[in-house]
Amino acid sequence: MTSPLLSILMQYAGSVAAGIVVGLLFKMYFALQVQKKIKGYQGEIVRSHSRILRLEEHNGNLEKRLTESAKSFSKDQLVMN
Repeated sequence: MTSPLLSILMQYAGSVAAGIVVGLLFKMYFALQVQKKIKGYQGEIVRSHSRILRLEEHNGNLEKRLTESAKSFSKDQLVMN
């Protein structure tokens, strides 16, 4: 004779195990989704950073041209006076 408690545990052990397995599968699924989002965000950060570097280089070139043109304008003004 088995005890009633053992009988109840034997009946529901499969359900409990299945619930635990399903819970772990959901946890893995959502963890993978979060990792995919993080990788996507990292890709966006890299693209934005490269764009920032290109714009800074372009800005440096424009500043250099501005200083060169400012020198030539000051010489032109001296000649006109």
